[in-house]
Amino acid sequence: MATTRRAGNDLDRSAIDYDRIKDPGHGNTPAAWMGVFLMLVGSTILALGIVLESDVTIWTGVIIAVAGPVVGLIMRAAGKGKPRS
Repeated sequence: MATTRRAGNDLDRSAIDYDRIKDPGHGNTPAAWMGVFLMLVGSTILALGIVLESDVTIWTGVIIAVAGPVVGLIMRAAGKGKPRS
């Protein structure tokens, strides 16, 4: 048996405490951007190395991709990331 839902009555918006909800930030910081950028560049180089069958290019991509989160954590420790709550 199908249930019918009426749009607009699904959520009691008066029960939401908007002041208590905080913006999570979604990692929009220089540290997060640099970490993701390095992982994307490393993955691209890695994929190119696989296509070209070049061990040096493959390992270069792996090293850059693994360096991404490490650099992001270092930048966060240096104050460029979201502060811990």
